[in-house]
Amino acid sequence: MSATIIVDCGTTNLRCMLLGGDGRVLARGSRSGGVRHTAIDGHNGRLKAMLAECMEEVLQKAGLQMGDVSRCVAFGMITSNVGLLEIPHLIAPVSAEDLRRGMRTERFPQIAPFEIAFIPGVRNFAGSVTLENCSGMDMMRGEETESIGLYDLLRPRQESVFILPGSHNKFVRVSAKGEILGCMTSISGELLDAVTHGTILADAVGRAFATEEDYDAEMACRGAMECLRCGLGRSAFAGRILNQLGGVESVRLRSYLLGAVLAQDALALQAFIPDVSSVKVYIAGKMPLQRAIRDVLGAMGIEDAEQVPSEISGKMGLHGAMKIAGV
Repeated sequence: MSATIIVDCGTTNLRCMLLGGDGRVLARGSRSGGVRHTAIDGHNGRLKAMLAECMEEVLQKAGLQMGDVSRCVAFGMITSNVGLLEIPHLIAPVSAEDLRRGMRTERFPQIAPFEIAFIPGVRNFAGSVTLENCSGMDMMRGEETESIGLYDLLRPRQESVFILPGSHNKFVRVSAKGEILGCMTSISGELLDAVTHGTILADAVGRAFATEEDYDAEMACRGAMECLRCGLGRSAFAGRILNQLGGVESVRLRSYLLGAVLAQDALALQAFIPDVSSVKVYIAGKMPLQRAIRDVLGAMGIEDAEQVPSEISGKMGLHGAMKIAGV
Protein backbone atom coordinates (compact mmCIF):
# COMPACT_ATOMS: atom_id res chain seq x y z
CA MET A 1 0.00 0.00 0.00
CA SER A 2 1.20 3.55 -0.77
CA ALA A 3 0.57 5.54 2.43
CA THR A 4 1.62 9.03 3.51
CA ILE A 5 2.33 10.37 7.00
CA ILE A 6 1.85 14.08 7.70
CA VAL A 7 3.62 15.40 10.82
CA ASP A 8 2.48 18.59 12.54
CA CYS A 9 5.00 19.46 15.25
CA GLY A 10 4.70 22.55 17.41
CA THR A 11 6.23 23.72 20.64
CA THR A 12 3.96 21.73 22.95
CA ASN A 13 2.16 19.21 20.73
CA LEU A 14 3.09 16.60 18.12
CA ARG A 15 0.52 15.11 15.73
CA CYS A 16 0.75 12.44 13.03
CA MET A 17 -1.88 11.73 10.38
CA LEU A 18 -1.75 8.64 8.19
CA LEU A 19 -3.26 8.97 4.71
CA GLY A 20 -4.18 6.25 2.28
CA GLY A 21 -3.35 6.36 -1.40
CA ASP A 22 -6.62 8.18 -2.06
CA GLY A 23 -5.78 10.95 0.46
CA ARG A 24 -8.27 9.71 3.03
CA VAL A 25 -7.18 9.90 6.68
CA LEU A 26 -6.73 6.35 7.98
CA ALA A 27 -5.49 7.13 11.50
CA ARG A 28 -4.40 9.95 13.78
CA GLY A 29 -2.02 10.05 16.72
CA SER A 30 -0.66 12.72 19.04
CA ARG A 31 1.78 13.31 21.85
CA SER A 32 1.81 16.05 24.48
CA GLY A 33 5.15 17.64 23.87
CA GLY A 34 7.12 19.04 20.99
CA VAL A 35 10.27 21.03 20.41
CA ARG A 36 10.14 22.49 23.93
CA HIS A 37 11.74 19.25 25.12
CA THR A 38 14.75 19.98 22.90
CA ALA A 39 15.09 23.44 24.41
CA ILE A 40 14.88 21.96 27.93
CA ASP A 41 17.08 18.90 27.38
CA GLY A 42 19.67 20.50 25.10
CA HIS A 43 19.20 17.73 22.49
CA ASN A 44 16.37 16.37 20.34
CA GLY A 45 16.46 12.78 21.57
CA ARG A 46 13.04 12.98 23.22
CA LEU A 47 11.51 14.56 20.13
CA LYS A 48 12.86 11.76 17.95
CA ALA A 49 11.49 9.11 20.34
CA MET A 50 8.03 10.74 20.46
CA LEU A 51 7.85 11.00 16.69
CA ALA A 52 8.86 7.36 16.23
CA GLU A 53 6.21 6.27 18.76
CA CYS A 54 3.53 8.43 17.13
CA MET A 55 4.30 7.02 13.68
CA GLU A 56 4.15 3.46 15.02
CA GLU A 57 0.82 4.25 16.67
CA VAL A 58 -0.93 5.45 13.51
CA LEU A 59 0.46 2.55 11.49
CA GLN A 60 -0.76 0.02 14.06
CA LYS A 61 -4.21 1.63 14.11
CA ALA A 62 -4.45 1.18 10.33
CA GLY A 63 -2.88 -2.28 10.31
CA LEU A 64 0.09 -1.08 8.27
CA GLN A 65 3.87 -1.23 8.57
CA MET A 66 6.74 1.18 7.96
CA GLY A 67 7.30 -0.39 4.56
CA ASP A 68 3.84 0.74 3.47
CA VAL A 69 4.81 4.42 3.80
CA SER A 70 5.88 6.04 0.55
CA ARG A 71 6.00 9.68 1.73
CA CYS A 72 6.35 11.59 4.97
CA VAL A 73 5.88 15.38 5.16
CA ALA A 74 6.53 17.48 8.28
CA PHE A 75 5.80 21.11 9.10
CA GLY A 76 5.93 23.47 12.09
CA MET A 77 8.60 24.09 14.69
CA ILE A 78 10.21 20.82 13.69
CA THR A 79 12.19 22.90 11.14
CA SER A 80 13.55 25.28 13.82
CA ASN A 81 16.89 25.18 15.62
CA VAL A 82 15.27 23.07 18.36
CA GLY A 83 13.54 20.68 15.94
CA LEU A 84 14.90 17.93 13.74
CA LEU A 85 16.18 19.78 10.69
CA GLU A 86 16.69 23.54 10.78
CA ILE A 87 15.67 25.23 7.53
CA PRO A 88 16.04 29.01 7.03
CA HIS A 89 12.80 30.91 6.66
CA LEU A 90 11.71 31.81 3.14
CA ILE A 91 11.20 35.53 2.54
CA ALA A 92 7.68 36.82 1.86
CA PRO A 93 5.92 36.99 -0.51
CA VAL A 94 5.73 33.20 -0.65
CA SER A 95 3.41 30.91 -2.63
CA ALA A 96 2.61 27.22 -2.22
CA GLU A 97 5.01 26.54 -5.10
CA ASP A 98 7.78 28.50 -3.36
CA LEU A 99 7.28 26.41 -0.22
CA ARG A 100 7.39 23.22 -2.29
CA ARG A 101 10.69 24.29 -3.85
CA GLY A 102 12.04 25.20 -0.42
CA MET A 103 11.32 21.78 1.08
CA ARG A 104 14.27 19.68 2.20
CA THR A 105 14.49 15.99 2.94
CA GLU A 106 16.49 14.07 5.50
CA ARG A 107 16.58 10.50 6.75
CA PHE A 108 16.54 9.72 10.49
CA PRO A 109 17.12 5.96 11.03
CA GLN A 110 16.21 6.30 14.73
CA ILE A 111 12.71 7.38 13.70
CA ALA A 112 11.82 5.57 10.47
CA PRO A 113 13.43 3.91 7.42
CA PHE A 114 11.97 6.47 4.98
CA GLU A 115 12.94 10.08 4.26
CA ILE A 116 11.07 12.95 5.87
CA ALA A 117 10.35 16.05 3.76
CA PHE A 118 10.28 19.30 5.73
CA ILE A 119 8.26 22.43 4.82
CA PRO A 120 10.13 25.67 5.65
CA GLY A 121 8.77 28.63 7.57
CA VAL A 122 8.36 32.22 6.39
CA ARG A 123 9.68 35.60 7.59
CA ASN A 124 8.52 39.07 6.59
CA PHE A 125 11.68 40.44 5.01
CA ALA A 126 15.36 39.74 4.51
CA GLY A 127 18.31 41.40 6.19
CA SER A 128 19.21 42.24 9.74
CA VAL A 129 16.69 43.18 12.40
CA THR A 130 17.21 46.37 14.40
CA LEU A 131 15.30 48.44 16.91
CA GLU A 132 14.26 50.65 14.02
CA ASN A 133 12.68 47.92 11.86
CA CYS A 134 11.76 45.14 14.32
CA SER A 135 8.12 46.23 14.50
CA GLY A 136 7.71 45.20 10.87
CA MET A 137 9.50 41.87 11.23
CA ASP A 138 7.86 38.59 12.14
CA MET A 139 8.19 34.90 11.33
CA MET A 140 6.27 31.66 11.48
CA ARG A 141 6.78 27.93 11.30
CA GLY A 142 3.61 25.96 10.75
CA GLU A 143 1.15 28.79 10.22
CA GLU A 144 2.36 29.21 6.63
CA THR A 145 1.17 25.66 5.93
CA GLU A 146 -2.16 26.31 7.68
CA SER A 147 -2.59 29.53 5.71
CA ILE A 148 -1.98 27.82 2.37
CA GLY A 149 -4.54 25.20 3.34
CA LEU A 150 -7.05 27.78 4.56
CA TYR A 151 -6.73 29.81 1.39
CA ASP A 152 -7.26 26.75 -0.78
CA LEU A 153 -10.33 25.73 1.24
CA LEU A 154 -11.92 29.19 1.36
CA ARG A 155 -10.83 30.58 -2.03
CA PRO A 156 -11.30 34.25 -1.06
CA ARG A 157 -11.56 36.66 -3.98
CA GLN A 158 -9.61 39.47 -2.36
CA GLU A 159 -6.60 40.10 -0.17
CA SER A 160 -7.24 38.61 3.24
CA VAL A 161 -5.99 38.34 6.81
CA PHE A 162 -6.18 34.92 8.45
CA ILE A 163 -6.30 35.07 12.25
CA LEU A 164 -4.97 31.84 13.72
CA PRO A 165 -5.51 31.88 17.50
CA GLY A 166 -3.39 29.98 19.99
CA SER A 167 -0.83 30.55 22.71
CA HIS A 168 0.68 32.88 20.11
CA ASN A 169 -2.00 34.49 17.97
CA LYS A 170 -0.91 34.77 14.32
CA PHE A 171 -2.25 37.29 11.82
CA VAL A 172 -1.27 36.19 8.32
CA ARG A 173 -1.75 38.49 5.32
CA VAL A 174 -2.52 36.62 2.09
CA SER A 175 -2.90 38.04 -1.41
CA ALA A 176 -5.93 37.41 -3.63
CA LYS A 177 -3.75 34.88 -5.49
CA GLY A 178 -2.85 32.98 -2.32
CA GLU A 179 0.66 34.32 -1.70
CA ILE A 180 1.68 34.83 1.91
CA LEU A 181 2.61 38.52 2.19
CA GLY A 182 3.71 38.53 5.84
CA CYS A 183 2.53 37.91 9.36
CA MET A 184 2.24 39.40 12.84
CA THR A 185 2.42 37.53 16.14
CA SER A 186 1.15 38.32 19.62
CA ILE A 187 1.47 36.35 22.85
CA SER A 188 -2.15 36.96 23.84
CA GLY A 189 -2.79 33.33 24.72
CA GLU A 190 0.18 33.21 27.07
CA LEU A 191 -0.76 36.57 28.56
CA LEU A 192 -4.30 35.41 29.26
CA ASP A 193 -2.99 32.22 30.85
CA ALA A 194 -0.49 34.13 32.99
CA VAL A 195 -3.06 36.66 34.22
CA THR A 196 -5.69 33.97 34.81
CA HIS A 197 -3.46 31.66 36.82
CA GLY A 198 -0.48 33.67 38.01
CA THR A 199 -1.77 37.03 39.27
CA ILE A 200 -4.21 38.38 41.85
CA LEU A 201 -6.87 38.16 39.10
CA ALA A 202 -6.82 34.37 39.51
CA ASP A 203 -9.27 34.61 42.41
CA ALA A 204 -11.60 37.01 40.59
CA VAL A 205 -11.96 34.75 37.54
CA GLY A 206 -11.92 31.47 39.47
CA ARG A 207 -8.67 30.40 37.82
CA ALA A 208 -10.57 29.49 34.65
CA PHE A 209 -11.09 30.72 31.10
CA ALA A 210 -14.36 31.61 29.43
CA THR A 211 -16.01 28.60 27.77
CA GLU A 212 -18.28 28.36 24.76
CA GLU A 213 -21.23 27.86 27.11
CA ASP A 214 -20.63 30.84 29.41
CA TYR A 215 -19.02 33.34 27.02
CA ASP A 216 -20.51 36.84 27.47
CA ALA A 217 -20.11 39.05 24.39
CA GLU A 218 -21.11 42.24 26.22
CA MET A 219 -18.51 41.68 28.94
CA ALA A 220 -15.81 40.91 26.37
CA CYS A 221 -16.51 44.18 24.57
CA ARG A 222 -16.58 46.08 27.87
CA GLY A 223 -13.18 44.63 28.75
CA ALA A 224 -11.81 45.58 25.34
CA MET A 225 -13.05 49.17 25.58
CA GLU A 226 -11.64 49.56 29.09
CA CYS A 227 -8.28 48.27 27.90
CA LEU A 228 -8.25 50.76 25.04
CA ARG A 229 -9.09 53.53 27.48
CA CYS A 230 -6.50 52.88 30.17
CA GLY A 231 -4.25 49.96 29.16
CA LEU A 232 -4.16 46.25 29.93
CA GLY A 233 -2.63 46.51 33.41
CA ARG A 234 -5.31 48.83 34.74
CA SER A 235 -8.24 47.26 32.89
CA ALA A 236 -7.25 43.80 34.15
CA PHE A 237 -7.12 45.00 37.75
CA ALA A 238 -10.54 46.59 37.23
CA GLY A 239 -11.76 43.01 36.97
CA ARG A 240 -10.83 42.48 40.60
CA ILE A 241 -12.57 45.72 41.55
CA LEU A 242 -15.71 44.60 39.74
CA ASN A 243 -15.58 41.28 41.58
CA GLN A 244 -14.78 42.55 45.08
CA LEU A 245 -16.70 45.81 45.16
CA GLY A 246 -19.19 45.43 42.32
CA GLY A 247 -20.34 41.88 42.94
CA VAL A 248 -19.70 40.79 39.34
CA GLU A 249 -19.48 37.01 39.17
CA SER A 250 -16.28 35.22 38.15
CA VAL A 251 -17.95 33.55 35.19
CA ARG A 252 -18.71 36.97 33.63
CA LEU A 253 -15.29 38.39 34.45
CA ARG A 254 -13.62 35.65 32.40
CA SER A 255 -15.13 37.15 29.26
CA TYR A 256 -14.23 40.66 30.43
CA LEU A 257 -10.57 39.68 30.86
CA LEU A 258 -10.55 37.86 27.51
CA GLY A 259 -11.80 41.00 25.79
CA ALA A 260 -9.23 43.19 27.54
CA VAL A 261 -6.37 40.97 26.36
CA LEU A 262 -7.70 40.72 22.79
CA ALA A 263 -8.03 44.51 22.50
CA GLN A 264 -4.25 44.67 22.31
CA ASP A 265 -4.35 42.34 19.29
CA ALA A 266 -6.94 44.51 17.58
CA LEU A 267 -4.65 47.52 17.99
CA ALA A 268 -1.71 45.54 16.66
CA LEU A 269 -3.75 44.42 13.65
CA GLN A 270 -4.53 48.04 12.78
CA ALA A 271 -0.81 48.85 13.02
CA PHE A 272 0.09 45.80 10.90
CA ILE A 273 -2.47 46.70 8.22
CA PRO A 274 -3.49 50.38 8.51
CA ASP A 275 -6.03 49.90 5.71
CA VAL A 276 -7.52 46.80 7.35
CA SER A 277 -10.99 47.76 6.11
CA SER A 278 -9.79 47.00 2.57
CA VAL A 279 -9.04 43.34 3.30
CA LYS A 280 -11.23 40.41 4.27
CA VAL A 281 -10.64 39.08 7.80
CA TYR A 282 -11.13 35.38 8.54
CA ILE A 283 -10.91 34.00 12.09
CA ALA A 284 -9.99 30.33 12.49
CA GLY A 285 -9.65 28.39 15.73
CA LYS A 286 -12.05 27.21 18.40
CA MET A 287 -14.87 28.75 20.37
CA PRO A 288 -15.21 30.95 22.33
CA LEU A 289 -11.92 32.58 21.29
CA GLN A 290 -13.03 32.76 17.68
CA ARG A 291 -16.26 34.55 18.63
CA ALA A 292 -14.50 36.84 21.10
CA ILE A 293 -12.01 38.02 18.48
CA ARG A 294 -14.85 38.82 16.11
CA ASP A 295 -16.76 40.71 18.82
CA VAL A 296 -13.73 42.75 19.89
CA LEU A 297 -12.82 43.61 16.29
CA GLY A 298 -16.42 44.64 15.69
CA ALA A 299 -16.42 46.89 18.76
CA MET A 300 -13.38 48.62 17.28
CA GLY A 301 -15.01 49.16 13.90
CA ILE A 302 -13.68 46.11 12.04
CA GLU A 303 -17.08 44.62 11.35
CA ASP A 304 -16.55 42.38 8.33
CA ALA A 305 -14.63 39.61 10.14
CA GLU A 306 -15.87 36.12 9.33
CA GLN A 307 -15.60 33.04 11.52
CA VAL A 308 -14.17 29.99 9.76
CA PRO A 309 -16.33 26.86 10.18
CA SER A 310 -14.82 24.36 12.62
CA GLU A 311 -14.65 21.62 9.98
CA ILE A 312 -12.39 23.86 7.87
CA SER A 313 -10.26 25.08 10.80
CA GLY A 314 -9.70 21.49 11.83
CA LYS A 315 -8.16 20.40 8.55
CA MET A 316 -6.36 23.49 7.25
CA GLY A 317 -2.89 22.29 8.36
CA LEU A 318 -3.31 18.85 6.84
CA HIS A 319 -4.77 20.31 3.66
CA GLY A 320 -1.96 22.85 3.41
CA ALA A 321 0.73 20.20 3.81
CA MET A 322 -0.88 18.09 1.10
CA LYS A 323 -1.21 21.11 -1.19
CA ILE A 324 2.41 22.20 -0.72
CA ALA A 325 3.91 18.73 -1.01
CA GLY A 326 1.68 17.68 -3.89
CA VAL A 327 0.27 14.68 -2.02
